[in-house]
Amino acid sequence: MTSGLGWSLTQRGGRLERLSPSEGRRLLGSCAIGRLGYSRADGPRIVPMNYTLVGNRLIFRTEPNSEAGRCANGHPVAFEVDQVDEFLHTGWSVLVTGKATEITLGELRMLDLCQSPDPWPEGLRSLFLQLPLVMITARRVHPA
Repeated sequence: MTSGLGWSLTQRGGRLERLSPSEGRRLLGSCAIGRLGYSRADGPRIVPMNYTLVGNRLIFRTEPNSEAGRCANGHPVAFEVDQVDEFLHTGWSVLVTGKATEITLGELRMLDLCQSPDPWPEGLRSLFLQLPLVMITARRVHPA
């Protein structure tokens, strides 16, 4: 069936595969930047964010008085990491959801220097937040 708009409504495209949480965790470990989603009173926001994986949690840094710091700390958030190949129409996506919480000073002291996220933008990013890897949804699109 074809619409009057010039594009087909028939089924086509690649195969969508749901991935296990462990495969999602592996894919998260292959990147260092994703997108943090949080809510404000006037609606949702999504911002790029550097991160690292430490144990069973995703760690990111921001400024304490930034919008992300105020709206993410202690609140439900979403964090997405993906890679796509537009030419081959393939890719994968991992979504972690849960409550972001501040890392305690004791936990922070236990981190190795290489475990600390290295934010790209300038500025003092002294608020370390963690998101437990409990709710992970991962999927991959295979070429048609």
